[in-house]
This record gives sequence, C-alpha cells and structure tokens, in this order.
Amino acid sequence: MSVPMGAIIERVQATIGDKSNETKVDIRNHLNAAYYSIANGRPWTNFTRQVTLSGVLLPGDMIVPIYAEDDTSQLYFRIGFPQRYFSQRLYNYFINLSVTTPLLTGTDMATTLNSTTVTSATGGFTAAMVGEYIRIGVNKGIYKISAVPDGNTLTLADKFHGASWADPDAAANLTAQYFEVRPVGTKNIAQTNEIGGAITTTSFNLWYLANPIPLINDYDMILLPGDGEAIYIKTCRLMLETEKYDTDSLRRVPDFEIELSKMQQLDPIPEKFIVPRDKQGTRLMFGRNRVRNPQSIHSERFL
Repeated sequence: MSVPMGAIIERVQATIGDKSNETKVDIRNHLNAAYYSIANGRPWTNFTRQVTLSGVLLPGDMIVPIYAEDDTSQLYFRIGFPQRYFSQRLYNYFINLSVTTPLLTGTDMATTLNSTTVTSATGGFTAAMVGEYIRIGVNKGIYKISAVPDGNTLTLADKFHGASWADPDAAANLTAQYFEVRPVGTKNIAQTNEIGGAITTTSFNLWYLANPIPLINDYDMILLPGDGEAIYIKTCRLMLETEKYDTDSLRRVPDFEIELSKMQQLDPIPEKFIVPRDKQGTRLMFGRNRVRNPQSIHSERFL
C-alpha cells in the first residue's frame, strides 16, 4: 500500500493551519527531502533495479549496488579498491572510477511537466545515447533515455517531474536548463579474482538501489510501503528544523523510528540480498584462500 503525495501535503497543511500555495510548495520540498532520505536508506522493492551489464559503465541512477553475480550465477562480493590484491574471496567486484566529463552537456534544454519529451536547440543527441542517463537543471531525478527521435530531441523512460521548486506561480514548463548526458559521478565497475586479476564475463548481473523520480503532482504515489506516516513525521521534523525548532523536531524522533520500523516490516529485504553470517554474527567469507576464523563454526578452509 502507498499513498499519493497530496494526501500527506493536505495533512501537514491541516496540522499547521496554513493552506496557502506558498506553504504548499515548502511542504512539497520538505516532503521530497524526506522521501529521498528514506528511499535511499535500504533496498526497498520499488527502488531495487536489476541490470545486465555488457561493459564497465554502471547505471546513472544508481545510489548503491546491492548484489552481483555473473552469467553463471557465481556470487561476487563487493570490496574496496585497495582490497583487490589481497581479497580472501575468489570473485569480487568494486566500484572503480567516477565519470568526471559528461558525454554531452548543454544549457538550453526545454522541458514540459509530465512529458517524456525534452528538447535542446543545440542538441547533439545520437542513437548511441539510448540507455544512458541525463540530469536536467536542479531536478533531483536522474532520467533514463529511452529513445532519440532526432539530434535535438530525447524521449525519457519516465515523465519529467520538474518545475519551479521555489515559486508556486512560476510556469510549470522550463527552458534554458543545463543538462548532462552520462552525469558527473556515474560509476564504473571492475571484477577481479582473489589476486587482483581481472575477470571477464559475457554478462554481469547487478541489483542496485535506484534514485527515485521526484514527486511533483498531488496524485504522484509515494512508492514506499505503508500509510505514509513515516513520511509525514519526517516532513514535519524537517519543517520544524527549518524554523529553528530543533528541540520539537527531536521529540518526534521516537515516533518516526517506530513508523519507519513498521514500514520496513512491510517490505523485508529479500534473502538474496542479506549478507551471510554465522551464529556469532561474523560475515562468512568465501574463496580458495579464505583465512580461518577460530571463533566461527564455519571457518574450515575451502579447498
């Protein structure tokens, strides 16, 4: 179960006794901040994506990888960059480098609220950009490109949810927006064995936590489980903090944690994404050169 954004906004407005458009914009901004904060905290079902990689470039909307395996269903473990040469696991992956130069940038993108079409007079879009991601203006969303009708037009996989976040009377459609195709910060991935040697796979399956599309319309659904109580409390807390009522905000922390726990119980993490541990809580290590842990009942060396 989920609820539309407008229901939460109406509730907050009723709580504070202010139904003006200016306050509604403020609430929407705080609600989106609360939404992103909660959505980015764990692998919720509605924000978990699976992609099969044929190269090293990771999806531009990825927040964090969750689980990885190759085309033979061999499990890979995430490691840090320095661990690639002394990992105790046979199959590893790590996030390599970040994109520092976008594939294409511009400053003249025009958007229409709730449309999948965006345009640029200077353009430069090519068919090879299908499957890439684009960042537009100050919008929180990272949008996947699903088609390139021509050199000046892109079709997005999701409707563009952007308008003026500060002025409730501003036009919903935007012009002269800066954009980046393959945004700065897009990650690359590398797979290695236990001695740092590169592993080449014909396909690499990755599950990851994706960046949500922002909420802009009253009817936009909050894609988190439950009745939205945690979103409501978090939004109120952020508004209190903005008004410097930090103590009042802190008083709502226990209520928020209770409601967040209820939300998590409605959407448990799939067993496939749970880190294996022994009875003492120690992470199980796999690989030919695994080091014995004398306190673990599963510490026998694998041959």
